Amino acid sequence: MRLPGRVGGFLLLSIPAMTLAFLGFVSLIGLMGLVLSPSVLANTTAQSSAVKRLDVQINRWSEAQFGQKGAYTFATQDRRLQVPSCQTFSFSSNVSATEPKSAFMVNVACAEVGWSRFIRAKATEQVVIEAALVDVLTPIAIIEAGKSVSAKDFTVRQLPPHRTPQGAIAKLDTSSRWFSARRMRPGYIVTSKDLRQPRRVLVVNKALPAGTLLTKQSFDVEERAVNIPRDAITSMENIANLAASKLLHPGDILRRRDLTKGKLIKRGEKVALLSQGLSYAISSEVVALEDGFLGEQVRLLNPESQRRISAIVTGASRAKTLSTKL
Repeated sequence: MRLPGRVGGFLLLSIPAMTLAFLGFVSLIGLMGLVLSPSVLANTTAQSSAVKRLDVQINRWSEAQFGQKGAYTFATQDRRLQVPSCQTFSFSSNVSATEPKSAFMVNVACAEVGWSRFIRAKATEQVVIEAALVDVLTPIAIIEAGKSVSAKDFTVRQLPPHRTPQGAIAKLDTSSRWFSARRMRPGYIVTSKDLRQPRRVLVVNKALPAGTLLTKQSFDVEERAVNIPRDAITSMENIANLAASKLLHPGDILRRRDLTKGKLIKRGEKVALLSQGLSYAISSEVVALEDGFLGEQVRLLNPESQRRISAIVTGASRAKTLSTKL
């Protein structure tokens, strides 16, 4: 065996000697580990025991809170969660059995050591379905937009709350008439936005050229639920003395934008003129010298006396004198 020597002030070891030195270092580390292990194992055991105690207590609280065993699972095994040794934990949340949620946070606290943390709770799918199913309507067959519908056109399904769209309808009010607002297929969950109650509107029943005076005979009153303009006309009373502002086609819903002042008197036509005083009223037939709209002043001609008269337009081919003289 070669003995270690010195070269330039450095101690030289042979290969076997270096091997022995390394093995000695490893043995020293092992001895140190044996010395530290009991403390590490004690801490690990205490943490495991604290987590088990927390698990037992939080599941008991959950069962009492929601009336079911295993309703939720809790993230107590998260490695980042350091649970203290505590005999009694307290729990609180804003979730109740009447309003279950698929996930929420539980505030866990230990008054003994002044510790508190939020732990995530996640519902099991089976428990959510059993706990709070919601009735919803879905079409039995395809329903086209604008079609009149009733309860017989739908079937009832049950869904958990987290899978139910906002505004879903559980049943149809049979005391009212309903129309579909859009095309719906079987399986579609019906909401309040999908149904409409009908409105009575005026619908053109024959072509009306621009400028045509509107009469009740030109329209039908129909019930519509979809594609109704905001300015749709709903009463025959709203068309008196008005005319079409553009060409109107049969089937069109009459709108305010389609209306204009009607030309109630046309130049050259005969006009019924009323001359009225305190104690008399005289009607005569005169000829219009110009066109006139409701409330406007027009010139008229008495064909017998050839006298020109100014009068106010009061209706179709009707006017009223400004003075009592004729």
